[in-house]
Amino acid sequence: MKNLTRKMFIIILVLSIIISNNTIIFAVTDIEQSDVKNLKVIEFNGVRIATASDEKTEYTTVYNTINNTIQVFAKDISTNKISSGTLMSTDTNKILSDLTSTRSTIHQDTFSNFEYDIWTGEENEWNLERPSGAFSQYYFMVNENDSNDEELDEWYSAVNNLNDKEWEAVATCSLALVKSAAAGFISGMAASSSGILSVAAIKSIVEATEAAGDGVVALERVGACCNDCLLTYIDVYDSTDNMHF
Repeated sequence: MKNLTRKMFIIILVLSIIISNNTIIFAVTDIEQSDVKNLKVIEFNGVRIATASDEKTEYTTVYNTINNTIQVFAKDISTNKISSGTLMSTDTNKILSDLTSTRSTIHQDTFSNFEYDIWTGEENEWNLERPSGAFSQYYFMVNENDSNDEELDEWYSAVNNLNDKEWEAVATCSLALVKSAAAGFISGMAASSSGILSVAAIKSIVEATEAAGDGVVALERVGACCNDCLLTYIDVYDSTDNMHF
């Protein structure tokens, strides 16, 4: 119990130092993206903390490999206001699908919790879902028609592409790393005011997972695909004339 208390104290202390003072603990190797600054990482007692910033926001990802959790914090550089993403389990981040998925004609889900169901017929009916936190998803249903058919095609392609990129990342690094990064992306989207993962946010999350080499690139592509899924989800939401739940 004493050791656990001490670990929590150290995590809080180090996190407060990083967030409040922008202190560089040690530098990570240079990165190519010019809009990412101050990429830093520390690791101790099974906890890995990575920070990265852009012009407006500093992102801090705390990955606890002992408790199997990951969480993203976003600090507005101009106001010092901090937004906390959802504390995610890296073991159980995959949301179990609703029973409707077992009845749908076509189903696709991802580790990042974007998914769709399609009931085919004279007028296809769709269920669209995106992550809202650790144990839930936002969703809505539509009938496919002239108001949304192009947007649904883009959503369909985006989710399938995310699924492909996740499994490519599994082959490049490991299933455990992909699940951890996916949980981090969900937390990062919750910490972002727009829901979109900036390049700096993705960098912070991927660095926290301790991915290396080609695995870094593969996981960054997964993060970018999460953004595509969110944007196409919103496009369907905004364009359809027959939304229902």
